[in-house]
Amino acid sequence: MMGLRSMVFGWQIGLWINGVILGIVAIATFLGFASQWWWGFSYLDYPRPQYCLVLLIGILINLFAPQPGAVKVWHLPWGIPLLANVIFIAPLFIAPNSTPLTPNFQRLGVLHATFDRDNPDPQQLIQYLNEKPIDVVSILEITPDTLPQFEAGLTNYQLVAAEPRYTSHGSAWFVSKGAIAAGMKPLSSEVIHLPADSDRPILTMTVSIDGEPITFVCFHAIRPQSAARLDYQAQEFTALAHWSQQQTQAGDKWVVIGDFNSTPWARLFREILQTQEWVNSQPGFGLQPTWNSQFPKFLQIPIDHCFHSPIFKTLRREVGAKIGSDHLPLFVELGWNRAN
Repeated sequence: MMGLRSMVFGWQIGLWINGVILGIVAIATFLGFASQWWWGFSYLDYPRPQYCLVLLIGILINLFAPQPGAVKVWHLPWGIPLLANVIFIAPLFIAPNSTPLTPNFQRLGVLHATFDRDNPDPQQLIQYLNEKPIDVVSILEITPDTLPQFEAGLTNYQLVAAEPRYTSHGSAWFVSKGAIAAGMKPLSSEVIHLPADSDRPILTMTVSIDGEPITFVCFHAIRPQSAARLDYQAQEFTALAHWSQQQTQAGDKWVVIGDFNSTPWARLFREILQTQEWVNSQPGFGLQPTWNSQFPKFLQIPIDHCFHSPIFKTLRREVGAKIGSDHLPLFVELGWNRAN
């Protein structure tokens, strides 16, 4: 009898703790929608997949725990915050409608890697890239010390443009020698600023494929660590959306890839997704988290992204292995119909 009472008491304590955890996650779920009132709530907007996991496990514990059926009914409202989170995540698993590709469509593989500027040894990333047939590669957080190592070590690639810095704003573009041999021609590179008064350099590169120019942008948004920085991130996203609109309306092909320091369901990110002149490469491919590479997979979130002009179709999208950084590399294969 005492053993049974102890077991029942143990279940009661466990269910009480489970209820506290569910309550905390439910509160965080809805406070995440309130970042326009206080910037700190924006951080609660990021771990929505983790909220889903905790809520689902907690609901299942409540449903299968030894309790009267009438008591279990009171646990059903926990499904409301679960549904609220699922609504923002589910679209990433649904492939959008796109223009069908003709049999002779063109392919292009683009990879972005956010390296660690404090890591003096890029050999892990160099080996990773040399083992993969990628057409175009962008690297963020490249420094004056690591750039010569990348240039010498990436034997399958040609350096096209570089803006090395000791801060996190250094970047470089590499093009596969095989792609160049097949007809890809680097045309130009340029440092732009988004917004125009920003001191953060954004390195662009334009190449020609079958006579068609394509502009690539290595984007790096500010970390939203304060109210002012969150407001500045909004300005960066707005400037990027305006830039993409101008490019698309001019009939130009473009690809933006990089570290956005935001998840796709965060408020500011959702606002820029309303831009009609660009396409997010992620829907149809799931969560694909890229940060933090040191965390277990179920704790990681996607903050590296790729957008492109509507003429492209995302054929493949993958997150790579560890490269000596807190970010995982992002690979996107694009396809589009040839002009002729």
